Order: sequence, then C-alpha cells, then structure tokens
Amino acid sequence: MTDNVKPTVTTSQNGEAEDTERLAAAISEALTYTAHEPIFLMRMEEFFSPKPAKLANSKDEEKNLNRRIGRLTEKLGGPPRLLIVGKDQELDTYDTYSSAAITEILHSFHRCRRSVCRAQVCLIGSEFYRMSPDVLLPRPEPAVLEGMQSAMSEMFWEHAETSYIRLASFWDRIGQLLDYVFFNIRQYERDGFPRVMDRIHANYVPLFTELASHEWDHLWEYKKSEKVEGLSWLVRRRNLLIHSKHLEALAEDDAGADAIFSSAFNHLDESTRTKLKPETPTIELDHLHSHLAAAAHLFPDVLGFCEFYLAVEGRN
Repeated sequence: MTDNVKPTVTTSQNGEAEDTERLAAAISEALTYTAHEPIFLMRMEEFFSPKPAKLANSKDEEKNLNRRIGRLTEKLGGPPRLLIVGKDQELDTYDTYSSAAITEILHSFHRCRRSVCRAQVCLIGSEFYRMSPDVLLPRPEPAVLEGMQSAMSEMFWEHAETSYIRLASFWDRIGQLLDYVFFNIRQYERDGFPRVMDRIHANYVPLFTELASHEWDHLWEYKKSEKVEGLSWLVRRRNLLIHSKHLEALAEDDAGADAIFSSAFNHLDESTRTKLKPETPTIELDHLHSHLAAAAHLFPDVLGFCEFYLAVEGRN
C-alpha cells in the first residue's frame, strides 16, 4: 500500500514556491528597468520640449572644452596632456587636485541632467494618466486609476525635488574649484559658491580691476540674482527642501465652512505657500531647465575666469 502513496506538496511548500516565483519576477523587472532606463532616457530626449542643456553641443565643442580643461589643470600643477618619458627616467609628481575637482563638477552636471530628464519623463507619464486614461487597455478601475495618477504625480515631484538639490550642489562644486584657484583652499566643506564669490569680489576684483571681465560679470549676475532663474532663489529652495519641506503640489485651502475642526497657525504650511511657493508641474519643469541651462552656459565662463586670473598672476 505504501507503494501507491504519491508525494504531495504541503501548504507551506506551496507558499514558499509562490514567494520564490514572485521574487524571481521582481528581480527580473528590476534588472530590466535598470538596464533599460539609460537607453530609454536617451530615446525620449529626442522628443523633449524643452530639451535639456548640454555642456557641448557638438564634437568640436567637446574637444575644445576638453582642451581648455587640460590646459587649466596643467597650469594648476596637474600632469601635461602629453607626457613623454625615457625608459629609465624617473617620473615627476603632479598635483591632481584641480583635475579631481573639475571631474567632480562634470559628474555633478551629468547627474543633474539625468535627474531633470527623469522629472520630465514622469511629468509626461502623469499627464498621460490624467488626460488620456481612456487609451489604456484594459482601462483600469476608477480606484486603480486614481492610485496610478497619484503615484505618477508623486514621482514627478520627487524627481523635481532631487533635481533642485543637485543643481544647487553643482554650484557648491564650482565654489570648491574657485576656492582652490584663488585661495589655495583644499579642505572645502561648508562654504558655498556665493561665499567664495563674495570673497573674490572683496579681495581680488578691487586689486586686479582687469578681473572684472565678461566671465566674471556673468557669474556675478547669476550669483546675486533673486529671480527664479537666479542662484539666490535656487539656493533658498534647496535649503528649504533639505531642512524643512518636501516639494509637492500646493493643496487648495480646505478650511471650508464644513471643516470638522479649526486649525491653529501652521508654520510649515505657511512656509510652503510663502517661501517654497510650488508652481504647476510644467512651470516647475521650466525652472529646472532654466537652471540646468545656466549651469551648462556658465561653466565655460568659470574656466575662462580661472584662466584669466592665472594669466594676471603670471601663471601662463
């Protein structure tokens, strides 16, 4: 009789098998998303409006930018672009701090750009779910659709917030380079770009009047601007996002006649409305593109200003 007994799978074994299958499916989706996202962003960029700014718009511009970076780092003690040594010649020691600082700036810019692209993709998706849900097959149930719309909107605001923080941090890295070039400071931790610019304005511009070139004028104008396209506005928003409030759509005032309780003065809500002042997603995306474009357009001015100062100092 025992020969006729067939093996059976217990409930716990069934549960473990199902868990394993779900885990395998989730890992597969994660791998697909991770591998496809860079390609997907590049493909979508062709159809973006506005298009995200670049540091170089052609191969020639890219080569010229790389040459300028190479010359600048060489003047600051870095290795030459072409290094020829004999077989038994002892290698010289070079100061690679400036090269590392500029590389950090470049990496920071590309991360800013990817973050803005992610925000733009999420805006496209959230607007699609909001305006054209009928084209979805099968059409989700109302409750499911509402959840999808809310999730897509939240993803946009999250990526927009990250983009603002990264864009402001890009200028901290510019300040790191300027602090080294002008003041030989390497331990750069707390002073932001505005403070470094203020020190240059107080200590060097009066001493070397020729430093007040068009490169300096462009950087100084962006640094002190209080408008939404200026750095002062960007830094204030970054500080609020890091220390006080997250970025989200501004909710309507729901303290109506049928409210079930009266609220005392809410300082966080007031900060959102008066200091953070979120706009519509489309306007917020325009702000992000404006500051990304400023980073791209002013980076050559940063290099030019450093080059000009080294020439004034006699470090040609």
